[in-house]
Amino acid sequence: MFSVKSGKYRMLEIFARPVSKASRSLLTWKGNGKTDAEEREITSEYYEWVRIPLEQDEVYQLMADNLEISLAYLSGNDDVMSSGIGFLDLIEGKDAAVVDSTCMKAHYDTPYREQYHFQAFRNWINDPNGLCWFNGRYHMFYQHNPHSQEWDNMYWGHAVSLDLVHWVHLPFVLQPQKEILQDCSKKGGAFSGSALVEGDKVKFYLTRHIGPRIPGSEQYEYQTMMESSDMIYFTEEKTVIETPPSGVNPGDFRDPKVWKSEGYYYMVLASKIRDKAAILLYGSEDSYKWNYIGPLLEEETRGISTFECPDAFELDRKFVAMGAWMTHHDECGRYQMTRYYVGEFKDSVMKVEHSEFLDFGSNYYAGQSFVHDGRRILIGWISDFYGEHIVEEGGAYGSMAIPRVLSVKDNQLYMEPVTEIYAQQDECLFAGRGRSAAIDRIEGNSYVAKISLKGDSDFSILIAEEGDRSLSLQRKDGQVEIVTKGTATEKVRFPSPIEHVGYIEIFMDRRSAEIYLNHGQAAGTKLFYTNSSQGVFKADFANPEEVENLELYTMKSIW
Repeated sequence: MFSVKSGKYRMLEIFARPVSKASRSLLTWKGNGKTDAEEREITSEYYEWVRIPLEQDEVYQLMADNLEISLAYLSGNDDVMSSGIGFLDLIEGKDAAVVDSTCMKAHYDTPYREQYHFQAFRNWINDPNGLCWFNGRYHMFYQHNPHSQEWDNMYWGHAVSLDLVHWVHLPFVLQPQKEILQDCSKKGGAFSGSALVEGDKVKFYLTRHIGPRIPGSEQYEYQTMMESSDMIYFTEEKTVIETPPSGVNPGDFRDPKVWKSEGYYYMVLASKIRDKAAILLYGSEDSYKWNYIGPLLEEETRGISTFECPDAFELDRKFVAMGAWMTHHDECGRYQMTRYYVGEFKDSVMKVEHSEFLDFGSNYYAGQSFVHDGRRILIGWISDFYGEHIVEEGGAYGSMAIPRVLSVKDNQLYMEPVTEIYAQQDECLFAGRGRSAAIDRIEGNSYVAKISLKGDSDFSILIAEEGDRSLSLQRKDGQVEIVTKGTATEKVRFPSPIEHVGYIEIFMDRRSAEIYLNHGQAAGTKLFYTNSSQGVFKADFANPEEVENLELYTMKSIW
């Protein structure tokens, strides 16, 4: 039995599934001021999402018979947009502890969890979805498995921010289809999608995926939409594209990104056609009825099973598209990189003038952009395709990279961190010029380093280290690259696409490093797990006289 104090909340939300089929699986609750208890029998094979209405400032006794509860939280509070939901730490026979925005910092303070990057409260997250600015706040939905630190059936989580840095957790939005919840031999759920703000409401487009769990078996994907005017309550989903065009595998037909241009609506979808990875283009007069136009672009590179998570937009008088290369290894051994394309959009086809990998570190995936206040802002998922994640109790797999502001210069896509992130700078640990630097102990292992070079110099910058394992940024004979030693990626090369470096920014945050070269001309993201909250930074330069300025600051937690 658990004791739950409702306080300011009006709803208790629980994810629970039966432990065994030998007996009934019952969720029972009773308020102290009530005579009779209420109950709900859980019959789904998978986790069932149960919403229990509460009276404010009441104490409830909760019993879970033959049930496993993966996650529980309190919601329905009037100030949910500013203070978020309250997660419950359920311990048998004790009052349930509420973990809300006032005490979230302690929960996130472990060596394996970032301090100034967004993550779920616990367990798995992947692609950012439905990014937008609406009613004075940034909204980020995301792929989420709330039940474990592994990929499984997908839900949509939701978070909100005033500054793109400090995020508040909101109630879940979507769960897997009923067919999946009732039959554990199936997999899928609410896959990736996007948001389109129109006046006083937001339209969401997403992929629904369903198929057997057996690898290689037939999968099926279709596109749905829903709407919201308050970002808490959403209309029922409606299918808008049920089948793919001829020649497209119905299991590789996903991740709609929608935008409006000159009164007409466009949608891009990730797929493969004629044995080539392709970004498909759809059009609509009203945003509800969609017609297939044709491939926006086809990628000639072989070894790509399909594009994923496409995006397309106009920026600085150029047309930009991007998409992730699923199951592809490049010549350096990097896996599932995202590619961007710059060119012209004419007659419903993209003429590509320049193309490059979006992030040379290869731990950056599923980037999605949106526009607010004149900025094209990109958020991507810090992924782990090399099996480096370390499971810890109450931990989380995956996080979101620092939001990036995009621009196009000389047909190259530049990405710089949003300026809001610099408000997290705290103590200055080093400031100097004309010399190398070595800081052996950085409390918290969350820092930012800024390096200005007035001329060419080879260098070796140690970003993180544990025993004989290390993460470095090096320049040797004109090649700048991330170097790992003693890790799963030791034999993989992570070269940047540029030779001459005048400015370097390194954001280290416990297990994640983000590197920006020449004010966003190139960016690289890399994971590196350590079992300590103590960091290290050492920068050695072949020509230290070329170091115009080097500064190192600790970074504050966003929680």
